[in-house]
Amino acid sequence: MKKIVLIIFLANTLFTRFYCQEKSISVDKEVFNKTDDYLESMIDSLKIVGLNYAILIDNEVVHEKSFGLANTQLQVPMTLENSFPVASISKLFSSIALHNLLNIYNRNVNETVEDFLPKRKDLPESWRKLTLKQLLSHTSEIPDQIDYQIYLAPENEKFVIDALKDKPFSSKSGTESKYNATGFLLIRIIIEKLANQDFESYMQEQYFDKFGLNSAKYGGFKKVIPNRVTCYQNVNNSLEMFPLNYSSPMYAGAGLNIKINDLIIWFQYLQNEEILTKEQLDKIWTPVKLTDGKDGYFGLGWEAYRLQDNYKMVGHGGAGISSFRHYWNEKTNKKVTVILLTNGAFNWIVRPNQINSQIASMVLGD
Repeated sequence: MKKIVLIIFLANTLFTRFYCQEKSISVDKEVFNKTDDYLESMIDSLKIVGLNYAILIDNEVVHEKSFGLANTQLQVPMTLENSFPVASISKLFSSIALHNLLNIYNRNVNETVEDFLPKRKDLPESWRKLTLKQLLSHTSEIPDQIDYQIYLAPENEKFVIDALKDKPFSSKSGTESKYNATGFLLIRIIIEKLANQDFESYMQEQYFDKFGLNSAKYGGFKKVIPNRVTCYQNVNNSLEMFPLNYSSPMYAGAGLNIKINDLIIWFQYLQNEEILTKEQLDKIWTPVKLTDGKDGYFGLGWEAYRLQDNYKMVGHGGAGISSFRHYWNEKTNKKVTVILLTNGAFNWIVRPNQINSQIASMVLGD
């Protein structure tokens, strides 16, 4: 029996080393034990309720694991089958869907809202002059739903437009990189116009059904979503449920629920150039320049940063409790993706994006 166990251990060790030699990054299996230990320390210190995380090297899953609880009231353990409300990570799907439609119809991101929606006279003239590039890169400075407390579950798009149409821009378009939810309301409308179909059914047919993403569903916390975790936040030093309440006008920017393995499958299709080409992705993943020549914080719908030592990073956070990030080195071709989905914590002294970056650094060994 001991011989059999030893053979299995050696086989696993050899497989891990051989697998990593074939990849652009040489990783000892012990690294994943260290990332697990690091996450356990973060769970203890931050009182994270539960999380799922995955590490990909060169677009292949090399490690994934669950920790904690999916529901603290009922003491339901977290599993990889749990679905998460990924909030603004939804924007990654919308960005890719929009760019795919632009390719199909030979349109581009430098066209304006009016170019796509010439009959929408309900939109202020200042909004109609904005380009898709400005909306996607959060450089439009259009009045933001969040600033006016109408972000969660607006009744319809008319309600949002009427509430904001007379509000001033936060600054001149292109001068700042400022996160904006209203821009993705317009992105949803333009996707529907190009697709000649409502947003949810288009995404269901062209992405969720096509790629077998069975857990992917839009809906706020009141909607019944199979296997969805309950989310939590700290309110007045007490843990309470986090009402991530989204409605259809917001779904291009937030509202997607998905389990981690379906999120991985979608990204693998994307990386394998089965949706867009590498050249197209490179454009989407390049930080947009502000008017002063500096990089903004976004590419075209994705957070995008140039890091030190020839590294780049793209991805997005979700409601301050989850983090999706892809890192690569242009010279060494090292590629690592870290997905961290949580359902909240008592105290985010260390933010999910920081935890994500630390895990990536441990894997990269840089």
